[in-house]
Amino acid sequence: MNNLKNKLLVAMPNMVDPYFAESVVLICEDGRDGVLGLIINKPISEMKIMGSGLKNKAVKHLMSESEKVYFGGPVMLHQACVLSENDNENILFDISEKMKLSSDLDSIQKILFDDKNTQNAKLIFGHAGWGTDQLNGEIKRGDWLVSHSVEQIFTVHPKLIWGSLIKTFGLDKLNITGIGGVS
Repeated sequence: MNNLKNKLLVAMPNMVDPYFAESVVLICEDGRDGVLGLIINKPISEMKIMGSGLKNKAVKHLMSESEKVYFGGPVMLHQACVLSENDNENILFDISEKMKLSSDLDSIQKILFDDKNTQNAKLIFGHAGWGTDQLNGEIKRGDWLVSHSVEQIFTVHPKLIWGSLIKTFGLDKLNITGIGGVS
């Protein structure tokens, strides 16, 4: 399969895994050691499981109220990064000419406390990871669709990205049963 870096994985409507159901995942790295991606359409405020591990009440409140803080996946939830279209300090991944992934503390603070300058940035906790052939197997099995429409990351409301992308493949989530076979 071709390299998936800078592409979006779109969960099929019949995906039942609570972390990945109706998820859109930006692939940040695809190499010999595996694939790393960030779920870009699930604000932490909507994730019931997220608050359970937080002990600091102020942080817990901030996370539960913010539409700018996202659940990036179930791996390493204690680590945060900033996905943005702006040039950042401390670049972790140069995803594309337009998108950068950073762990710059100033960028994180701006997202949390400055409403004016964060329109094209998301603070993301955790990530998704797959072994070398694991993701290819999931794609071949029909768990994921691959989209090249990364421009929707910052232009479409997070709740609408998944549905919008599913429709570009000619699918309707209400017409998928999740049951295989021939009729």
